[in-house]
Amino acid sequence: MVIDEGTAAAVFGQFAATLGTPRFHRGVLDIIRKIFPSDFAQVYQLGRDGRAVCIDPCDSPEDTCRSYEQLFSPNCPLSRYWQKTGRPGVIAMKEVLCASSNYGTYFSDFYAPLGLVDEIGVLLPSPGRRTVALFMERTRNFNEQTVKEVRKLYSGITLLHRANNQLILRNAVLRKAPPRLQPNSVAILDRTGETVFANREWRLACQSDRLLESSVRTSIDLENASIETDGGTLFISRLDSSFAISPGGRLCVLEQRSPAIRALDAYKRSFLKGIVSKREHEIICAIIDGYPTRTVAERLGCALETVKVHKKRIYNKLDITTEREIFLLFLEHLQRCSFGAAQIH
Repeated sequence: MVIDEGTAAAVFGQFAATLGTPRFHRGVLDIIRKIFPSDFAQVYQLGRDGRAVCIDPCDSPEDTCRSYEQLFSPNCPLSRYWQKTGRPGVIAMKEVLCASSNYGTYFSDFYAPLGLVDEIGVLLPSPGRRTVALFMERTRNFNEQTVKEVRKLYSGITLLHRANNQLILRNAVLRKAPPRLQPNSVAILDRTGETVFANREWRLACQSDRLLESSVRTSIDLENASIETDGGTLFISRLDSSFAISPGGRLCVLEQRSPAIRALDAYKRSFLKGIVSKREHEIICAIIDGYPTRTVAERLGCALETVKVHKKRIYNKLDITTEREIFLLFLEHLQRCSFGAAQIH
């Protein structure tokens, strides 16, 4: 079938309907396969190291997709092409097969049981050293005209794919971020902790806070995490397996504090340093932040009575009797810090 301009416009209209949804890449395959039928299709993410992650098995058996992920991906000719070149595009199996190459048991143990003889891969650009690969397999050969016609669609598919990436990234940030959060530092990691995407603000935050990346790495196995850092609050959330940029990876959003808030945090850290214990200091900071005793206990993960005992020790050390006096002492501390800063300037 030869694609005319009217057919192409209708095709891209149907693609656009699935933008920003987990069904986008399957939708692309569904439309292509209506024009150029295939027996099986799948959507994978391929890395330059040969690793594959199944994003959508489409109508393929799930155990077949698992075996491709776990065993056969490194020796797949289309995956080998990506590993070697890193170039996206429409790739036909017959174009990349090399008689002198060793593909292991790929054809005998993976292709033969399914009766497959030919395949086309649509390799789309993705952040990092990865591609979103749309595979179409047949039990008979594709003709050369089919490959040419799919290539005519490729530039339009790529534009929509990039728009889809932007939409799902934005939706993920808005969905995972707490209400009223204004995130400006965002990174996406794969399941191993490798950075797939990082915006400029995230890179700058990592430069100013050397512990930020280590905080992410130590929390990579958690489903969700909220970590206080010098630069703000770091939120880490698990991404869905259908998130094509990094299936099953992690979304990291740093809610950065304003300079005034960062200065206030620094003043709190220096307040009564060396006079009270670490736990007592945590309780004092929570009191300054306005938390009642019961909430302080919940935030610190200890019993209510334990907090009350610590507060009595704090009162004895500071020779005070109320929380109000803690605030007064902190205000005096702020005045001394502000005066010292003014003297330096």
